[in-house]
Amino acid sequence: MGDKREKGYFAKHAKSSAAMVSLGIHAVLILIAVSFVAVTVIQKEDITFEAKPVNRPKMKLKKLQVPVKVNKNKPKPKLRKRVVVKDIQRKTPEFKMPEITGVKGGLGNMGDGVSGMESIGFSMPELNFFGAKAKGEKVVFVVHFGPATIQGGGKDNAGTPFSRMTGLTIRNRLEDLVDTLPEYTLFNVIAYWASDAWAMEPTMQLATQANKQKVKDWMEPVNPLEGNYSHCFSRPPRSISAAYKNYPKKVDNLPFYATKWAYPYYVPSELEKKYAPDAPGGIKHWGRGVAWAILEQKPDTIFVLTTNYIDGWESGSSEKGTRTPAQPRKMAQSLQKMCLDVYGPDKKKWPTINVVVLAKAGKDSSGANKVLSSEFGPIINAFRADGSVIDDIKKYMNDAEQKLYLKYQSEYANK
Repeated sequence: MGDKREKGYFAKHAKSSAAMVSLGIHAVLILIAVSFVAVTVIQKEDITFEAKPVNRPKMKLKKLQVPVKVNKNKPKPKLRKRVVVKDIQRKTPEFKMPEITGVKGGLGNMGDGVSGMESIGFSMPELNFFGAKAKGEKVVFVVHFGPATIQGGGKDNAGTPFSRMTGLTIRNRLEDLVDTLPEYTLFNVIAYWASDAWAMEPTMQLATQANKQKVKDWMEPVNPLEGNYSHCFSRPPRSISAAYKNYPKKVDNLPFYATKWAYPYYVPSELEKKYAPDAPGGIKHWGRGVAWAILEQKPDTIFVLTTNYIDGWESGSSEKGTRTPAQPRKMAQSLQKMCLDVYGPDKKKWPTINVVVLAKAGKDSSGANKVLSSEFGPIINAFRADGSVIDDIKKYMNDAEQKLYLKYQSEYANK
């Protein structure tokens, strides 16, 4: 019986169903393939360098043919000293003296730098020499040691212990002032009278204790209170005259009333002709001491203590037989010429020339004031300096000196 069964849907469409399944599978695979990201990682190996062994020829060491001596005793190392500079604060010395009457200041304007020679690291010490004030670190004292300083009178200019107290007080105050100088300063002293000028030393001295003591030793025998003599420069030995021609030559064995030793000085004739050609008497008295200071010492400060004004111009005679008057302006010009040659054209580097005039004891001081203002005025003004007058020496005496002064006054005042 030929019974034919009815075929299903998939049986009827077997080919088309297989195609659909295949298409679905491929679609899934395509989708997976699209969403898949392939990452390739490349790892590089580190580069290393390997040194290849190189065969080098080896040299055989040769023995030294010359024997070498080895010094086993080596010197010990020397230790170096270390120098440490301390910061030292120095106080400016001040030498205080009683006030005096007369001309003080006003004659010269010192200015701020005084002489333009301020030292590096140190202040210029301020000095007060019997009322004349100045600054300086290179100081020269030109001091009168003649008969007028000890107030001598009469035929032989001999004084008495009472009148000689003036000279003693001047020397003592000079020693006191030198004692106050800082050790970094330089100083020197020259004593003068008329045509004599005796220096303590030919060169500037550092203000050490030893050199300060030297000043005292040098001046100690000058014009003693007791003794039969006239003044410091009277009857000098022949060796003094010879020493003038051979400066700097030292002279010892001087009279008991003179300085302990001396370096006699006068301005060489060729220099006198150069700086004071028309001065009949040449450069003398206080001028000789100042010329020595400028030409030989080159200080920045000069102090002059005198009893009057004398220069080389008043030493001659006119046609009528009268003495030629002093020429302080010419003297100032002569000293300026010296400074121009020694210090140069800068006047700030020139020294100040400060003047103290000693008035005669018991006399009115107007004469000393006139000497200071009219005769020393041109010099003081030309060198930016200061001046003063000692009208009463008792003002500068200490208690012991005043007691001795009164003692001698009662014994010799009326003699």
